[in-house]
Amino acid sequence: MSGQLFKRTGLLIRLNLKRDWTKILIWTVTLAGLLTAIAAKFDGIYSTSKAIDSIVKTLKSPAMVSLFGAFMAKPPYTTAKIFATEMVVFMAIVMVIMNIMLAVATTRGEEDDGLLELVRAHAVGRLAPLTAGVVELTGLNFVLGLLYGAGLQVSGMPGADTAGNWLIGFGLAAMGWLFGMLTLLIAQLADNAGETTMLSYAIFGVMYIARMSTDVSDPQTTWWIPFGWIEKLSIYQNNDWLPILWMLLFGLVCAGLAATLNWRRDMGAGFIATRQGRRTASPFLAGPMTLLWRESRTALLAWTVGNLVLGAAYGSIFNTIGDLAKSNPMIKQLLGTSALAAANRVIVKNFIAILAIVIVVVALIPAVQTMLKLVSDENKGYLHQLYATATSRWHVWASYTGFALAEALLVYLAGLVGMYVTGLTVMTDPIKWGTYWQVWLAYVPAMLVMVAAASLLAGWLPKWRYLAWFWVLYGFFSLYLGSLIKLPTWAKKVTPLGFVNKVPLKAIDWSTSWWLLGLTVLILVIASIGYRRRDLAQ
Repeated sequence: MSGQLFKRTGLLIRLNLKRDWTKILIWTVTLAGLLTAIAAKFDGIYSTSKAIDSIVKTLKSPAMVSLFGAFMAKPPYTTAKIFATEMVVFMAIVMVIMNIMLAVATTRGEEDDGLLELVRAHAVGRLAPLTAGVVELTGLNFVLGLLYGAGLQVSGMPGADTAGNWLIGFGLAAMGWLFGMLTLLIAQLADNAGETTMLSYAIFGVMYIARMSTDVSDPQTTWWIPFGWIEKLSIYQNNDWLPILWMLLFGLVCAGLAATLNWRRDMGAGFIATRQGRRTASPFLAGPMTLLWRESRTALLAWTVGNLVLGAAYGSIFNTIGDLAKSNPMIKQLLGTSALAAANRVIVKNFIAILAIVIVVVALIPAVQTMLKLVSDENKGYLHQLYATATSRWHVWASYTGFALAEALLVYLAGLVGMYVTGLTVMTDPIKWGTYWQVWLAYVPAMLVMVAAASLLAGWLPKWRYLAWFWVLYGFFSLYLGSLIKLPTWAKKVTPLGFVNKVPLKAIDWSTSWWLLGLTVLILVIASIGYRRRDLAQ
C-alpha cells in the first residue's frame, strides 16, 4: 500500500527538473556566485585591524543589530567573523524567498493550473507529486550548500576555517529547506497558490520581526524563533552545528504533516476554505480593474498590514538607537541637552534612511506580483473570456499596470505610517510626519520605474518576465549591503533606487525625481504598445 502512494515519484522528479531547470540554474549560479564574490571582496575591505574595529562598532549598534542580527563574535575579530555577521542573515532571507517561490510553484501552482489533475489521472501515487517537490527542494538546497562551502573555501578570507565555511553553506541550505517544507505544509492548508504565498510570507515576516525585536532586547530569546537559528551557529568561533539539527528536525515535522494532510484532502481543496462569494455579481464588477480589485483585495490588505507592522516594529526601537546618553553618559555632559537631542535625531533619521529601502522592497513585491499576474492570467486562459467581450487589450493592460502602481505606493506608505505612529509613542521628541513624507516622495519615482519595467517585460518579453524579480532583489542587495561591502556608486545605480539621496538626512534631488518620472512614462508607453501588438499567451 505504501509503495502505491509513491508510485512513479522518480518520473515526476525528472519532469519537475525538466520544467524548472532554467529557474534552478539561475538561482544556483546567482546565489553561489554572489556569496563567493562577496567573500573574495571582503579580503580587500576589512583586511586591516583599523577597518575591522570600525565596522565592529557599527555592527554593535542597535540599528545594525536589527538588520543583521546580534553581534556575537568575540575578540580577536577577523575578516571572516565580520563576513559571517553581515552576510548570513541577508543570504538566509534570499534562501527563504527562493524556497517559498519554488515550493508554491511545484504544489499549489500546478493544482491551480490544472496540471496536477492530468498527472493524477494516470497511474501515479497519491503522495508522488508532493514527494517529487520535496526531493527537488532538498536537492537544490543541498547543491547550494555544497557550492556555498566550496566558494568560501576558495575565497581565502583571513580568519576563515574549513568547519566555518561548510557551516555557513549547510546552515543556509538548512534554513532555506526548512521554509521550503513549511511552505509545502501551508500549501495543504490554503486552497490556492495566492493564499499559500501570502501565508508563507506572512509567517516569515512575523519571524523576521520577532527576530529583530529579540536581537535588540534579549538575543537569547531568539532561540525561540526558527529564523533566528541561523544566527546561533557561532561561525568561525565554536562552529555549532546544533541549530542545523533543529532546522532539519523542524523541516521534517513540516514535511511529515504536509504528507499527512495531502493524503487526506481533496485535490484543489484546502483545510482553510475560501469564503463563498455573493450569489450575484456586485454592480462594481463592471470592468477588468474592479475584477482585479475583487481578486486581489485580500492580498493587498495583507501586504499593507504586513508593511505597517514591519514599520511599527522598526519604529519601536527608535528610542533605543537614538539614546546616546545610555551608551555613553559622558556624551550628555560634553554636548549638553539640546545638542544631544539634535545628535539623537540625526541617528534616528539615518536609521530611517537605511530602513526605507527595506520598506520599499517589501512594497515592490506585491506590485511586481500583480504586474506579472497579467501574463499568468493569460496563460491560464482567464483573460480570453474578457477579450471575448467588448474589452480592449489596452484597457486590460492599463488595469493591471495601474493597480500595480497604486499597490506599490499604498503598501510603501503603510510602512512609513507604522514607523511614524510607533515613533510617536516611544520617543520623547518624535520625528514629525513631514520627514516621513519626504522619504515617501523621494522613493516614489524610483519605485514607479521598477514597476513600469515589469510591465515592459510583460508586454514585450513575457517569457523573461521573472527578470523583474532579480532587478528588485539586486536593488535590495545593493542598498542593504552596498555601504558595508563598499560597492562602487555605479553598482548601486544599476537600479533606480540607487539614485535616491539618503533622505531624510539629505534633501530630495528633485531633478532626479523628475527624470525618473519621465522615464516611467516612456517605459509605460512602450510597454502598452508591446502588449497590444503581441499575441496572447506568447
